[in-house]
Order: sequence, then structure tokens, then C-alpha cells
Amino acid sequence: MQSFIKYNWPSILWAAFILYACLTSSGSLPRVTIPHLDKLVHFTFYVVLAGLLFWGWQKQSAFVWLHKNMVLKILIVACTYGLLVEVMQEVFTTTRHFDMLDELTNATGAVVGSLISVKLLK
Repeated sequence: MQSFIKYNWPSILWAAFILYACLTSSGSLPRVTIPHLDKLVHFTFYVVLAGLLFWGWQKQSAFVWLHKNMVLKILIVACTYGLLVEVMQEVFTTTRHFDMLDELTNATGAVVGSLISVKLLK
């Protein structure tokens, strides 16, 4: 378990940051008028999350079963997390709402992050 925490604290912190950023009132964020910036942010969040998960899971030795079909497992975790965050936006905030296009963007980011990780880290 210690090696899991040692190598996965960056992905845990990044996931916490995603949650905070997505549940923070949109009224408190600066107004920027770049088209589709929201989608770029979602995409980037999950590219980084998938990369950090890949790096941490590859390095850790506490749960060796994570190594088999690792990319598929990372995609399942990242997409499920993205879906849960979208649901939490709908349920727990008044200024944020569930957006299926955001979830598709999250999933696309997770796929791209996983593919980049396989090329760079394997």
C-alpha cells in the first residue's frame, strides 16, 4: 500500500483539484470569452489525470493486478470519475449543471492522455 501512495499522490491531488475546480461556483471564476475554453479545460484535466494514473500505476507494486490491462482500467476510472463529477455538479451546486458534452470531452482527454502515456512512459 505504501508504494501505491508513494507513486499515486500526484493523481490523487490532481483528482481533488478537478473536483474543487468543477464544484466551485462559476460566478467566482474570471470571465473569459474564448470559444469552447470550457471544453479545452475539461480535456486538459483528463489528459493530465490519465497520464498521472498511468505513471503511478506503472511504478507502484502494491496492486500488481493494476498492471494488466492498465489502459482500459485507467479509462474506466477516469471516465467514471468524470461522470461522477458531472453528477455532483448537478446535485450539489446551483451554478453548475450536468453536461454530457463535458463528459465526452473528459473521456476524450482520458483516451488521449492514455495514448500519450503509453508512447512516452512505456
